[in-house]
Amino acid sequence: MTDLWYEDKGAGPPVVLLHEGVVDSRIWEPFVPLVTDRLRTIAYDQRGYGRSPMWTGPYSVVDDLVSVLDAADVDRAALVGTSRGGRIAIQAALERPERISALVLVASGLAGRPLELEGTPEQEARWEAAEAAGDLDELAEIDMEFWAPMGADDRLRAMFVENAAASNADDPAEEVPSASRLGEIAVPTLVITGARDVKAINELGELLAAEIPGAWHAVIEDADHMVQWRAPEELARLVLDFLQNGRS
Repeated sequence: MTDLWYEDKGAGPPVVLLHEGVVDSRIWEPFVPLVTDRLRTIAYDQRGYGRSPMWTGPYSVVDDLVSVLDAADVDRAALVGTSRGGRIAIQAALERPERISALVLVASGLAGRPLELEGTPEQEARWEAAEAAGDLDELAEIDMEFWAPMGADDRLRAMFVENAAASNADDPAEEVPSASRLGEIAVPTLVITGARDVKAINELGELLAAEIPGAWHAVIEDADHMVQWRAPEELARLVLDFLQNGRS
């Protein structure tokens, strides 16, 4: 069993949805109803986020993912991971390939490749002041400026604020750098980026598409980092076409 919160919906081949590191699994709400007539979706809150317990020491993000698969009685699943979720999906494909059937990496991160974000001096000063004061609301506000520049409605803003403690904490997750091992990934892979996302993420998307054997790459024009929130219909079309027809 797992101590992580998850929701299991739909019928068809199983797909695990892994959220970004600044929100929780509610970010998938616009996307899930568009695919559950053809896919079984399992969306979970990563450790410390949403309705899952905070970490109490070092832990394995891959073991957490496998615990969700086991609790849902799924032997093998496709992974659709956004940002931090993409980073976890890549690790899982390398560490537990027998449990993974395909990857969809959306605005993905990559363990072993730190992101260099281009913040203004004013944002950096605000960040330092908020971090020193433990002002989670201000930290969430700055996060939204980077990751949700197209704006945040009340629901999206609430996710940023409610998960700010986890997203701005020193996470003791045990990660093995994956950047030098992309050529070992042996499952079908689709890389998706949002044209209005930060430059570092889009450059990373190009790297993933180039170095993962046989990977496809698709760009969603009207999306920032919150791809499944901005363009759920286009994302659903890409995911369904890739997973069920083997193409992007």
